[in-house]
Amino acid sequence: MKKYTWKKASALLLAMALLLSACTSGQPAQGEETTPSTQETVSTPVTDAAEGEVDKSVYMNPEANVEDRIAALLAQMTLEEKAAQMVQAEQSGLDAEAVTKYGIGSVLSGGGSAPLTGNSAENWQERINELKQAALDSRLGIPLLYGVDAVHGNNNVFGATVFPHNIGLGAADNKELITKIGEITASEVRAVGIQWTFAPTLGNPQNERWGRTYECFSERAEDVAGLGAAYIRGFQGTFDSNGYMDNKHVIACAKHFIGEGYTEEGINQGNVAMSPEEFDALLASGVLEPYTYALNENVLTFMVSFNSVDGLKCHENYHLIQELLKNEMGFKGLVISDYNGVQQVSGATYKDQVELAVNAGIDLLMEPYSWEICIQFLVELVEEGRISEERIDDAVSRILWVKFTAGLFEEEIGGAGEQECLAEFGSEEHREVARQAVRESLVLLKNNSIGETTAINALQDCKNIMVVGQKAFDIGSQCGGWTISWEGRSGKTTLGTTIIEGLAKQVGEDVKLSHNVDGNVSSENDAVIVVVGENPYVETGGDRKAENLTVSIKDQELLEALRVSLDALPDRENTPVIAIIIAGRPINITEYMDMFDAVVMAWLPGTEGEGVADVLLGDYDFTGTLKYTWMKSPLDIEKKQEEGNEDLVLFPYGHGLKKDGSGILGNAE
Repeated sequence: MKKYTWKKASALLLAMALLLSACTSGQPAQGEETTPSTQETVSTPVTDAAEGEVDKSVYMNPEANVEDRIAALLAQMTLEEKAAQMVQAEQSGLDAEAVTKYGIGSVLSGGGSAPLTGNSAENWQERINELKQAALDSRLGIPLLYGVDAVHGNNNVFGATVFPHNIGLGAADNKELITKIGEITASEVRAVGIQWTFAPTLGNPQNERWGRTYECFSERAEDVAGLGAAYIRGFQGTFDSNGYMDNKHVIACAKHFIGEGYTEEGINQGNVAMSPEEFDALLASGVLEPYTYALNENVLTFMVSFNSVDGLKCHENYHLIQELLKNEMGFKGLVISDYNGVQQVSGATYKDQVELAVNAGIDLLMEPYSWEICIQFLVELVEEGRISEERIDDAVSRILWVKFTAGLFEEEIGGAGEQECLAEFGSEEHREVARQAVRESLVLLKNNSIGETTAINALQDCKNIMVVGQKAFDIGSQCGGWTISWEGRSGKTTLGTTIIEGLAKQVGEDVKLSHNVDGNVSSENDAVIVVVGENPYVETGGDRKAENLTVSIKDQELLEALRVSLDALPDRENTPVIAIIIAGRPINITEYMDMFDAVVMAWLPGTEGEGVADVLLGDYDFTGTLKYTWMKSPLDIEKKQEEGNEDLVLFPYGHGLKKDGSGILGNAE
């Protein structure tokens, strides 16, 4: 396996860090200032971990009390070793020798950060286990905690089972299914040696212009609370009688604490324009509930949000992190920053920013490429009295508590449990659950009459079906962002079944199924299925102005061509036209609604597109309902919660139809 030359790389890595923008736990945001306010150099290298006798009799004893294990280990740690536990480095920004030398406590793979050797599960397992072994080779032998954004399956790895994004799971509203998805995701994450997923997202977006809307279950906090808790149960499993997690589950992360989804104009990493008192009142009104539920499920970690409240970044908000989360809510696990999030706080220099973030209550600093200088500054800040030793010990104790509770000190690298998970990676059994999730997430928005039946039911008897649109055979667009690469991309990015492949499996031998991407249909076609929507995006790259919250430009052109072609059909009124929308949020489709006899919102369904065909052409009925209010015009998004504005709504929260046209929740059309 290719190695980095550490002495040559360290200066380069620091320079890279000063250029990277602050983003979420994956990649830098575009067009934002990322460098520490004042560039600082490492004047005195952090010394190697201290040599000397180490007494491991207590902290390596699984029969000992966790608190005793923490105390025994903490008492033998140098300040440098404590600081090294408080940083999280990017795997592409260090080598195994650095992990051993510094005693690095945590590593992540950001979005798209695959091993240099390749992107198979085996490649990942080899790289991660190399780094984990390097941690055990350090003076104290503290296990490495490895994190990844497995937000809809182990989505970075080629061939993984990729589930619908959370917005689709919210529409399905099946807690047992979500728990099962969490269990499968945990298994496929542990298959490659990773023990921690930065999931689930517990925001409740109020403005779908936000590029992370699809990462959230619902616009209502009460929905998010129950569904998020179900996901955490699946990720972490049931702890044993001694309070330890098993080696088939993963550490969950309640993110992002707190206020995302309420920023002005839905801007990613933006500001919640409320006074601290107003924001506390908002939290008390129910917005805090998903995080309370997460605590009730014993979630082991929290991630801080990039957003600000009244102009103050959450990453330096002592009231929210220390006073609210830790003191009032009683959270005893670790709090991690988001990707380079420390570099967004208000300090004049990077060193000041580290001080502010740690003193606000952040325990683990996700500083992917600037971890080395971060270690040095942590040491210096303690020596200068700007961060207390008590605060450092508290942070390290929390990190160690998570590692002990998660069973990392007993983990066998590449052991039997890991190999069992690897054998099930991307299995048919896992994909069947994902297919079920697709079925249940579909929302039938419109279902007009065709003759004496509905458009969807009329489709069952059609013998010459034209499928229109590039997204019908596009696995990458089905999956959306956070898939293989950070932003995702169109095309054949991973293994799975496209929508048209699923349709082809469902139609009978006497049915002709055709496809084109130019929007042309003919009188021979007795049904048309058009698949359009958004192209893949993530985070800030997905933020949209209201007028741009629509299907992609290419799909707009397709729809205009289709309109002309449909108008020329001699029997248009008896030809059902069904639209399948692939998108991460409600988008503006009002101007096209007259073209469609039926509209299916498929969200971002993931790799198992056959689930769409199961309902559209199979025996399953629609069961999904909207967990977001869908406006006629995105210009009116901010009015959707106001009374008296019902006429501005295209489809209300809770809307969803069955094949026969009746409403799932009694909302018949």
